[in-house]
Amino acid sequence: MPTQIPTVRSFLSTGADLPGGLLLAPLRVHEDQRGTFAEFYREEWGFGPRPLQWNLVNSVPNTLRGVHTHADHYDYLIIIAGEMVLGLRDSRVGSPSFGWATTVRVTGEDPHIVVIPPGVSHGFCFTKPSTHVYGVTAHFVRPEESICRWNDPDLGFDWPCTDPFLSPKDAAAGSYKDMLARFSLLPLDQ
Repeated sequence: MPTQIPTVRSFLSTGADLPGGLLLAPLRVHEDQRGTFAEFYREEWGFGPRPLQWNLVNSVPNTLRGVHTHADHYDYLIIIAGEMVLGLRDSRVGSPSFGWATTVRVTGEDPHIVVIPPGVSHGFCFTKPSTHVYGVTAHFVRPEESICRWNDPDLGFDWPCTDPFLSPKDAAAGSYKDMLARFSLLPLDQ
């Protein structure tokens, strides 16, 4: 099993530098006797390009989605309910933070927006029944997405699972080095 995986809030409190374009930001939650309210996207917040499509995803415990790397779009991610362990690695060849990697817990109880820029590899492991919403700044096109095996040691991810549920595509993925070789040939929006 992995070491203690920090929450996104405790990770941010360390003052760690993030790769360019990557954003982990708390959402302001307003609570009263009716429940809660939180804005999770405003164009004037300047998080990067505007999402063109929003998706709603439910995941059962022990599901792992990824690891994926996009060449041409940003992902905007918010956990609505449950818990996700998020693995991130800067795979942008030539980036000053190339190779930077971390694994953090993001929960619906302490909502944060996660903005993942092109070239940052990412995977999501769900430890509880979970719902997340994510926006993308370009419509999905298979050839622009590169994938690699979720448990490749070169990623440096500390997953809380050993035998997760995977999509057929993710289960058949190759190594991180192979993905990086393919990805380095794709145009990057840095």
